Amino acid sequence: MPDISSIFLLVFLVSLGLTFVTFAAGVANLSIPGLHHADLHGHGADIAHAGAHAPDVGHGDAGHGAAQGHGAAEGVSPFNMTTILAFFTWFGGAGFVLTAYFSVVTAVAVALAALIGLGGGALVFTFLVRVLLPGQTPYLAPEDYEMAGTIGHLSVGIREGGTGEFVYSKGGTRRVASARSENGKPMEQGAEAVVVRQERGIAYVQRFDEFMGPRPQEGQ
Repeated sequence: MPDISSIFLLVFLVSLGLTFVTFAAGVANLSIPGLHHADLHGHGADIAHAGAHAPDVGHGDAGHGAAQGHGAAEGVSPFNMTTILAFFTWFGGAGFVLTAYFSVVTAVAVALAALIGLGGGALVFTFLVRVLLPGQTPYLAPEDYEMAGTIGHLSVGIREGGTGEFVYSKGGTRRVASARSENGKPMEQGAEAVVVRQERGIAYVQRFDEFMGPRPQEGQ
């Protein structure tokens, strides 16, 4: 039967190895902001003009954008994979040192290693919510949540008086919203549209060319 020092060492090595694996997996899945800006179809110059025609919508979501980074950190449970692995890594390492080099009896070594493991997990959790998560959450300005004047396209067409699906980009991410035609007329799948207003989570859209209207001739 292996002695207690070997068990502590095994726990340390396994936990440390899993920590490296989860870290590598997290790095591989990092998202890059701004990948979906191409959905605007090159009408960046028209967005300001479209916004001038659109009625004002409420700023109820602005506070959500400003507080997103803080809220994301608060939503992390202290009992997550990162903190649990940190606990076992510190627990195993401390237990191995206490038993192999200081000959501490098993019961005392387990108790002390557990306390050290809790301290290590707490330090890692503090680092996550105070440094890592706020640093990875981009600040979204209030205009990133404004729907009026937003340009996108219909991924699901709108039947007369019905509801479809509107795809657009905001804050560097691709988003989807339920959509209805502003004038009640049907709109086919893939049609380019502009949000005129938003009510109860429904985006009321109009065809982009109709929304922009006829352009004035030069010299007029």
